[in-house]
Amino acid sequence: MPEAASYRKVDLHTHSQRSDGHFSPTELVDLAVEQGVEVFALTDHDTLDGLVEAQQRANAQNMIFINGVELSTQWQGIPLHMVALNFSMDNEALIRVVAQNQAIRLDRARRIADLLVKQGLPDLFDEAIKLAGESQLGRPHFANLLVEKGFVKDTNKAFDRYLGNKKLGQLRDVWPELEAVLSALSGQGIELVLAHPKRYHLTVTKLKRLLGDFKKWGGTGIEVASGNERPDNVRLLERLSREFGLTASVGSDYHGPYGPWMQVGKFTQIKESEVDLVWQSWV
Repeated sequence: MPEAASYRKVDLHTHSQRSDGHFSPTELVDLAVEQGVEVFALTDHDTLDGLVEAQQRANAQNMIFINGVELSTQWQGIPLHMVALNFSMDNEALIRVVAQNQAIRLDRARRIADLLVKQGLPDLFDEAIKLAGESQLGRPHFANLLVEKGFVKDTNKAFDRYLGNKKLGQLRDVWPELEAVLSALSGQGIELVLAHPKRYHLTVTKLKRLLGDFKKWGGTGIEVASGNERPDNVRLLERLSREFGLTASVGSDYHGPYGPWMQVGKFTQIKESEVDLVWQSWV
């Protein structure tokens, strides 16, 4: 694993219990403060529900808080994530996009349950909804149920055997097209950042095509460092941010203390002087 470094006390990609994170928004802000983070964004998947709570706690902690959300989308049939940052909570276009994705998530969960039934498992849809509670319903809830019911020994096995993309390939086409989401949100002062670009396993050539479309359709930034991204990938993404005129964002993509997640505020160092920083006007 590459060496991780605290960087400029900025973390613009984190998750709370309102989507698939371990901590409540308040607890997550407190953890960020403990780690010395001063500029912080909560970016739960396809929901704004935790932002008011996080903002209130950040105010009490004298932290610069940035509204954020990680939006699910797709490009050429490939599922992608985009982080929207620094928006008003009453932005009607964003509210519509989030509502659309929440409806898709519910339908997607029904489809996941049906596909699991086809693999010989019971219908877990209602139990998954109950388990999710206030959080965004997704595959991790089904994984936890499979462990609880003894079908697999841990959540990694649940994904390997039942919930991975190869098993649930029919779900890859559910998210809205990247062009449509960007068109709905661009030009409103929102920072629209392509999240963790190297996790999509694209060739450099195809990644450049994606970034060309992303920029053309209204995208403004690229996450050059995310979680435990390798330094050589960070250097590549820095170069691409300059080549395509996209601001550079960073974030731990922290979900919790278990699994492959880095700590809040920790990721591979970026070369600040060589890129335009998305947070430059916020500090």
